[in-house]
Amino acid sequence: MRTVMQHSSFPPCIDALDEQPIARGEGLAAGVAQRLRRAIERRDLAAAGNRLPSETALAKAYGVSRPVIREAISLLKSDGLVISHQGRGQFVNPQGSNVFRLEPPGDTETGLSELFEFLLAVEVPATRLAAQRRGAAELEAIRTAYQRLYQTTRDLGDGTEEDEAFHRAIVQASHNPYFIAFASFLDTRVRGLIRTARKNTRNRSMELVWQVQREHEAILRAIEDGDPERAGAAATAHLTNAAARLVLYKG
Repeated sequence: MRTVMQHSSFPPCIDALDEQPIARGEGLAAGVAQRLRRAIERRDLAAAGNRLPSETALAKAYGVSRPVIREAISLLKSDGLVISHQGRGQFVNPQGSNVFRLEPPGDTETGLSELFEFLLAVEVPATRLAAQRRGAAELEAIRTAYQRLYQTTRDLGDGTEEDEAFHRAIVQASHNPYFIAFASFLDTRVRGLIRTARKNTRNRSMELVWQVQREHEAILRAIEDGDPERAGAAATAHLTNAAARLVLYKG
């Protein structure tokens, strides 16, 4: 007679997960890896000595197969968050991951609000620095990016690439390599939300489209005048309004 293994037979740290099975589809292993990453960050997964539960226990907890768990663990290893000890199993790296990861926010007002709080903390000070530090060549790059964005807006184009180029030129003018590197990181991961906002703005109202353009112009003029406080205020207004527009569209 086959004995069914009960959830309580797993290591105590598994009980802390309280997970629902993950929906099937593409990216299943990535979804498991994301949940494991969060569980590790909450410190409610690893047992004594930072050892992870077995593949069998994790597969049962997440409602997936062992190969999926194996692939998810491999993803965490590539981040340096999980390390292997030969013959002993998988362990959480006590030094933490050596890779910064920023997941897109959930499709909720709270998730969007948190993201834009983060963007404000990065882009506003970078814009202030751009107003202080931009040289003639950098100011020209910002002006050129703005003019291309203006022309695309007037021609009813998408404008996503031009929008990104405008903000990227501003960050470049900050002369801070950390802002520059991190802005590039953000572009590849969360700018899809800005892309959505631009498309929805264009579809909803041309007046809103030109409101966005006026916000960009306010940033440009403040940088031209070398006024960091006005530049920061203009960047804050732009991001705050962008967040409000995106929430409106999501609703």
